[in-house]
Amino acid sequence: MGEVRDLTIRIAPGLAYSGALAAMAILLAGVVNKYVAISPLILAIVIGMVFRNVTGLPEIFRAGAEFSLKRVLRLAIILLGLKLSISEIAHIGGRGLIVVIASVALTLMFSIWLGRRAGVSEELAALIGTGVSICGASAVIAVGGVINARDRNIAFAIATVTLFGTVAMFTYPVMAKILGLSNLLYGVWAGASIHEVAQVVAAGYAVSDASGNVATVIKLSRVVLLAPVAMILGILFVRREVESVSFRSVPIPYFVLGFVAMIFINSIGIIPGGISKMLVRIDDVLLAVAMAAMGLNTSFKDLKDVGMLPFYVGLAAWMFIAGLSYAMATLLY
Repeated sequence: MGEVRDLTIRIAPGLAYSGALAAMAILLAGVVNKYVAISPLILAIVIGMVFRNVTGLPEIFRAGAEFSLKRVLRLAIILLGLKLSISEIAHIGGRGLIVVIASVALTLMFSIWLGRRAGVSEELAALIGTGVSICGASAVIAVGGVINARDRNIAFAIATVTLFGTVAMFTYPVMAKILGLSNLLYGVWAGASIHEVAQVVAAGYAVSDASGNVATVIKLSRVVLLAPVAMILGILFVRREVESVSFRSVPIPYFVLGFVAMIFINSIGIIPGGISKMLVRIDDVLLAVAMAAMGLNTSFKDLKDVGMLPFYVGLAAWMFIAGLSYAMATLLY
């Protein structure tokens, strides 16, 4: 009991600080979203970064911020599975799955390959590729936890994919009109290539309800790939560090397994609808707390030290997934 009490006392200030910044981001998003769609998760990390770099991070908050970034985030990723169901994934059909799987796999491989050619660390290139190809900041942090990535690499990857995802959110609806895309084709393209779920929803419904529905389902099917991608990258990064890989040497991302379990639980309807909705709302808050903590752990000086090359890798990865998914959607639909 004494150890638990000591731990609670140690993490409470930083946890409360992260929670306060998350609450600020959620309230601000409610105001901003009346004019432009932006995820409270993005606002949370931005606010956290501003406070860290303006006021610093006093020692009293460090343990709690670290706890929020790791433990709270893992719980949030598990609960994220309640937003998906097997029926939603199956609804997109074989053609949609082909577009999703090919876009995710090829974009991730392209990012790592380009990172090597450009002299960017494999860790950072993998994080950027994961964020671009799967689900933005949430995917970056989830995979970063599996491969034990450096905080500054995680922060840089999040900043990169957030920037280009935001640009895509505004430009895609314009491109849909210029190219004369059907609701179905546009929905598949937007869902298969824009980074964040909130960005996909905004870009999809900006054209029509039909395109928004398609884009959302396609996007959520990409989120499902977070689990296998995290496990594969975990194995690859362990293999890079040790001569032989045994079952014990491979990191088991229990929170990713929990994420998959929640998808199945949500699919069979064990949890009553009201409780499920409440857990989803709680999950949104937990994700915001974790993002605020990520901001508090991010120094602008560290980002500057990384240089601009990873930024160009992120730009190339975004252009790659946009072009590839558009070509595949055009051919299949």
